[in-house]
Amino acid sequence: MRTLLVLALVVAALVYWEARRELGLDHRLSAIASEVAGRPVNVDCPGFFRGLVDISGNGGSVMFGPDGKPSNTTRLETSVCGDLAGYGKARKRSDFACVYGSVSCSARVERTIYAALILSHESQHLRGVRSEAVAECYAIQMLPLVAQRLGSPPEEAKAIATHFLTVDQPLVSGDYALPPGCVNGGSLDLDPSNQSFP
Repeated sequence: MRTLLVLALVVAALVYWEARRELGLDHRLSAIASEVAGRPVNVDCPGFFRGLVDISGNGGSVMFGPDGKPSNTTRLETSVCGDLAGYGKARKRSDFACVYGSVSCSARVERTIYAALILSHESQHLRGVRSEAVAECYAIQMLPLVAQRLGSPPEEAKAIATHFLTVDQPLVSGDYALPPGCVNGGSLDLDPSNQSFP
């Protein structure tokens, strides 16, 4: 009986700790997404226990209602949340310097960059952008802001967006391929007065 009580207390403590950690991450990411979306929104990370049954495989999602308006919440995949939670540690590793180059980084660094891009992308949907291609274009342009809010200094944050645009985005096809207006001075350029793109 005593062993069961101790085991129950340990399990309860683990559940409580995980819930607090998950809630803290959700709040931090929600603040970033709200800034990008231009309105108060929420990011929902599944945490460890819900993550055990997370099989969506799409990075993140935002539901749109019949009226065409987005919900107030994006649900991110477990692995994306894990990479976002570890962003600060990942960017302090020596191999993170590869973001200043034009060749692929290690798998770990590429996952970290991609997680930040997903947060930026889903924030575009929360802003009301339905098209995946347009959301991707805007997400890349907002990636420096997202990277800064996650802990990168401005120069590194800009390098991350440039790295993604030149190294990773050309490998993307289908609905996420960039539309023709997604260029410097193009119809989808969020800051046409700035000669630097993204």
